[in-house]
Amino acid sequence: MNKRLIALAVASVLLFAACGGSDEGGESIEGQDVVVAMYDNRFEYTEIKIPVGGTVNWVGAGANPHNAVEADGLWSTESVFGSLDQFEGDEAPMTYDQAGEYVFFCTYHGNSNGDGMAGTLIVGDG
Repeated sequence: MNKRLIALAVASVLLFAACGGSDEGGESIEGQDVVVAMYDNRFEYTEIKIPVGGTVNWVGAGANPHNAVEADGLWSTESVFGSLDQFEGDEAPMTYDQAGEYVFFCTYHGNSNGDGMAGTLIVGDG
């Protein structure tokens, strides 16, 4: 019976490990209109590529407040959402009409140097 319990415990640990996501993000996405979830301490995608005129819908998906702010202050989800505090389900769709490469971060969990909860948005050919 002890062997059964141990086997069940090991199987449970492996199952939960396989279902869990990474806290580091690191995924990339490309498209005309994309949705980026802001989980606790990470963005769903840390490299986003859209054409000029494309839209990124920044969506709160964690228990803590999040936001997306461009490192040089050129744009912020606050401008469309009305607050830096986006919680689970809160959406901030932003359309980007200026080509460029932009470092973005969450003011609560990252910084403008691209450390922590941060990523890169490439608008146009980059």
